[in-house]
Amino acid sequence: MPITFKKAERRQVKFKAAIIGPSGSGKTGSALLLAAGMGQRIAVIDTENESAALYADMDQGPLKGLSFDVLAMHKPYTVQKYVDSIDLALANGYDVLIIDSISHAWAGEGGLLAKKDALDARPNSNSYINWNKITPEHERFRAKLLEAPIHLICTMRSKQDYILEDQGGKKVPKKVGMAPIQRDGMEYEFTTVLELDMGHYAQSSKDRTGMFDGLLFQITRETGKAVVEWIATGKPAAIMPAPAAAPKQDPAPAAAKLAPAQPAAAAEQPDAKFPDEPAPADAPAGESESDVPAITEAQTERTKAAIEGLKARGKSEEIIWKGIHKAVADKGGADFVELADLAESEGDAVIAYLEQWAAYHDELAAKADEKPAKPATRARSTRAAQARA
Repeated sequence: MPITFKKAERRQVKFKAAIIGPSGSGKTGSALLLAAGMGQRIAVIDTENESAALYADMDQGPLKGLSFDVLAMHKPYTVQKYVDSIDLALANGYDVLIIDSISHAWAGEGGLLAKKDALDARPNSNSYINWNKITPEHERFRAKLLEAPIHLICTMRSKQDYILEDQGGKKVPKKVGMAPIQRDGMEYEFTTVLELDMGHYAQSSKDRTGMFDGLLFQITRETGKAVVEWIATGKPAAIMPAPAAAPKQDPAPAAAKLAPAQPAAAAEQPDAKFPDEPAPADAPAGESESDVPAITEAQTERTKAAIEGLKARGKSEEIIWKGIHKAVADKGGADFVELADLAESEGDAVIAYLEQWAAYHDELAAKADEKPAKPATRARSTRAAQARA
């Protein structure tokens, strides 16, 4: 089919808004008011210590009578958690989804910057190349936000600073917001970006609707209604044809299937199995395992306890993690950043490895304690004999 230009037409698309401001500027309340004017069924993904629920069942003020559902998200704030939560909102048919906030996906515990730091902390790691593992995750997160077929309001914390403001001849410090806490340029992906000050007043730094340019205003339910009316002036969204079903293919012959990954070669260190330990005479090789479900919470707790046990035995955290990465590689596992990335079988392998390491260390220590005291040296014996003479 030949490519061609056609007349541009504004369509009735889902509204994507970002609300940015420092702590205390009213991001959550403003997002709820905007959503209240846009739809009946509102869902909130709350990463802010379940603070959104404080606005429920209010009997006075602008949020009086507002009903909404909330999903409390706790650390680690991984991209996958955000993706799963958005999918849940879509499956439940909500009109508007608020994500309060998306800053945690970037700078929160378990977020993308934390993953980058973990990659950088590995021995011989290249900080620049490590972005190759972080950027695709960020792009997946960004695409999920923008392509989700739902009205979406995302809040972002902004970096804070103080300026001196003249009030009645006196200089009074005033908290102001600066750049949002997210990857640079993320805010410009949205239809409209509203920045809040400490008086809960908003002004747009980007607005494709044209309704908010140059205005300083407080967000109300009427703001949301105005957005819906603007959307309605566009032509109905084009209905995309369903993709054609892929032709059935014969299953690949057994010989064409991928073979299990082979154990990684032993690193050049005193002991190829347990780092920082003397090498045993016959260290056993690792075995491959097939993939199984993700590591369980119980396995994670056992792994953390085993790590603490080795640290108590004088092993550094760096050398312990070096051993863990090798144990996973010996099972044919892929590289990983945190324990949550492991499969259940890999979790079992790591636990067994750490416990074997601790037992091996204790065995060596016990043998060292059992060694007899060294006999007196010949020189000392000679001097003693001369003294008696």
